[in-house]
Amino acid sequence: MILNGFNLPETRRSRFGEELNVEKMKKAVWLRPEAVAQIEFLEWTEGDRLRHSKFVGLREDKNPRSVVKEDAGEG
Repeated sequence: MILNGFNLPETRRSRFGEELNVEKMKKAVWLRPEAVAQIEFLEWTEGDRLRHSKFVGLREDKNPRSVVKEDAGEG
């Protein structure tokens, strides 16, 4: 399931801690997007994660509500 750009639920424990499941998401506090970060990365993994990501900077020319995941080949 994808919710607000997050893939849910995680079915296994990650190296960062407990899995993120639907019950835990019900307790989440969602924030209104107010900033856009530019991230460089090597690729998307099969698990839909960024590989070797790096923060580049903030983009003041983009509306946070209009940002979507780019497909391979876009830039």
